[in-house]
Amino acid sequence: MSRWIPAKSNTRISMGQESQKAARLQAFQGYQVTEALCAGAAKENWKFMHCLPRKGDEVDDEVFYGPRSIVFPEGENRKWTIMALFE
Repeated sequence: MSRWIPAKSNTRISMGQESQKAARLQAFQGYQVTEALCAGAAKENWKFMHCLPRKGDEVDDEVFYGPRSIVFPEGENRKWTIMALFE
């Protein structure tokens, strides 16, 4: 099993912060996970995780849909975890 390093973004606006939306989006403008950013800062075997839903602010499409993304398997695991809680 090879080890990999996760790269995870944080949400810009959480539930309950709707009134701060404009200010928070402006504060984080220009901060985004991109291949170029990670090429200089991340280890070679990094993977990208995201808790969904995607707003397009935290990560660009190249990373989100790229070979380093494990967004959809992460979402699948979350689904089964939540379903197990209801049983």
